[in-house]
Amino acid sequence: MRSGCMGGIAGLWLVTLTQPASAAEITIEPRLSGGVSYYNLDLDGQVQLGDNSIDDVDFEDWLLFVGGGGTVSIDRFFIDLYGQYSFTGEDDVEVDIDSGGVTIDNLEQEVDFDRIETALSIGYRITDQFAAYLGYRYAVVDFDGSGSLGGAGADITAELTQSGPLIGASYIIPKTIWNGALVLNGAVTFLDGDLDIDLDAPAPIGSADFDVDGDAIGLNGGISWATPLGDRVRLVIGGDVSSYQFDDNDADSDFDELIVRLRTEVRYSF
Repeated sequence: MRSGCMGGIAGLWLVTLTQPASAAEITIEPRLSGGVSYYNLDLDGQVQLGDNSIDDVDFEDWLLFVGGGGTVSIDRFFIDLYGQYSFTGEDDVEVDIDSGGVTIDNLEQEVDFDRIETALSIGYRITDQFAAYLGYRYAVVDFDGSGSLGGAGADITAELTQSGPLIGASYIIPKTIWNGALVLNGAVTFLDGDLDIDLDAPAPIGSADFDVDGDAIGLNGGISWATPLGDRVRLVIGGDVSSYQFDDNDADSDFDELIVRLRTEVRYSF
């Protein structure tokens, strides 16, 4: 697979930019977040397995999500850990299949899917406004489809996994806006990805497994606004966009993943 355009995580390193630095001081800041995200996975082209093929797979929905994490800062260095779970999304899709010498166009599937994402990063505050970081992220999306063919069950399940290192930066605009700070975030992620699709259908279609995997480069951008709610508590409102595109050199196919997130966070500093 050749490299494509992908997205990563934004807005997770705000703590290091909205607090003044002091030498050798240790700061611990846990956080809880929640929000809504638009998710889309589109398999464009055809995945071939011997004489079998599958194409036109497209899932999308708006998902609620919750997340949590924490940042430990020592002087200008920081370590950040974050996890996010997106609740089940639903979509009705139609899939084209050629298996067992039989072609089925527009096989209807009712699909449920959810997503888990985690990231660990280590960074440094270069100035009071600018920080850079390195990290590692992992994400998995599980899809569970159900349908019928000739009165018998014909189900499609899929799993998309991706992991790899990332590099990013955050910049705080040096101007108070509505009694808060405005922060810009950007990241580039270098991922190994795998999309595995399983078909379980009655004869003459039968069962088959389709797989697309390879490497990709991803981009992410976001913006956040933080305001104090007291001496130790802060409210953060933000959004980010991630775009993923995987291309398979061994087949006439690629799959694209698009995520748009709007989130609210509450942070507490020790």
